[in-house]
Formats: sequence, C-alpha cells, structure tokens
Amino acid sequence: MSALFVTGTDTGVGKTFVACALARALRTRGIRVAVMKPIETGVTAEPEDAVRLRAAAADPATLDEICPYRLRAPLAPAVAAELEGRTVDVDRIATRIVQRAGSADVLLVEGAGGLLVPIRGSITWLDLAVRVSLPVLIVAANRLGTINHCALTARVAAAAGLTVRGFVLSEPSAARDESASTNAAAISALTGLRCLGMMTHAPAGDGPAPPLAVEAALGGAY
Repeated sequence: MSALFVTGTDTGVGKTFVACALARALRTRGIRVAVMKPIETGVTAEPEDAVRLRAAAADPATLDEICPYRLRAPLAPAVAAELEGRTVDVDRIATRIVQRAGSADVLLVEGAGGLLVPIRGSITWLDLAVRVSLPVLIVAANRLGTINHCALTARVAAAAGLTVRGFVLSEPSAARDESASTNAAAISALTGLRCLGMMTHAPAGDGPAPPLAVEAALGGAY
C-alpha cells in the first residue's frame, strides 16, 4: 500500500494546502492519486477540506468515500462527535483507508489537527496511523514555536514505530516573524528530518506553490 498521512503540529497550519500541492505534483507525473479526510469538523454544509482535496487529486470518489465523518462543531473529532451523539468507528476508517489505497497509485490521508488529537475516546490519529502503518508527513506553520512543535510530533511518531518522511513549513499568512528564516535548519538539526518544502500560500489558497520533494515524501517510490 502506497500511502501517506499528512498531519499537523496544530490546527490551521496548512495541512490541506500542502496535501493539495502534493496531489497536484503527483498528477503532473501521471500518478493516480486518491485522497481521504476521514473526519472533518466545523462542517456546516460541504466539507471544505475534503472538497479541495478531491479537486486537487481529480479523485472520482464521492465525498462520502473521501470524508465519511462530517461533524458540525469546530472541535477535536471525539468531542464534536460526542456533542452530536455520534460515535466514530475507527475500524471502519481503517478499512476504508486500505480499500481506497487499492484504488490508486498513491493515497493521501489528511488528519484533523495533530497526531494526539482524539478521534474516539482516547484513540488518537496516532493510533489510527499505527493501525494502518501509514508513514507520516509533518506540516507546521513557519513561525516562532514551530521547532518545539515539530520535534514533539516527530518524536511521538517515531516512538510509536511510524516512519516520518520529513516536514513541510507552511506560511498561511503574509506576516513572518524573525524565526522564519532559521526554523527549517534548526528542526532538521534537532530531529534529523529533511525539510521537504517551504510553502507560502497563494491568495486563493490553491495557486502555484514552491515545489515539494515528492520522492522523499513518498519514500523514494516516485
């Protein structure tokens, strides 16, 4: 199974932007891409992240296949589901990931928040990634504090036995602080991970972006 789990160090750090850029980069190489956003919270109409992922990947799957759980409250999935009286079936998600991975050359799975965000009770995205043996790509905002956030995420993933392919630093806004020019090198020195991209968001959120190290993100498979 060729798949990648795109996780963040926090919410709003650019996971969807990076996952979409990666999907488009793969498509330009003639690679068939499938996507999943297993749980999306803060949904009042269509699941916006899932819609963007599907468009970027040109994935013919339905939104129900791509995003089986849509929750209204903009909270951690376990909390949002409890408020609605719903239960997230982790086994169902794991099975769907394996099935969807068989429908394309590469499956990109985007989480909600970070690795230790609960999706059901005390079960986290980390537990799901371990269950399905998904390698991890870390996305972090290029701002003060990201060194600690990236290192914590990388160490938690490695301690659980997951492969961390690297990290991408995203700049969701035009504002930059003094740390932006040194974060990548500091994170690499601390974690031994490669920075696979420095991405500034386009005004529309889905425009051209600096290239990603696609081969490294996918373990050299492409």
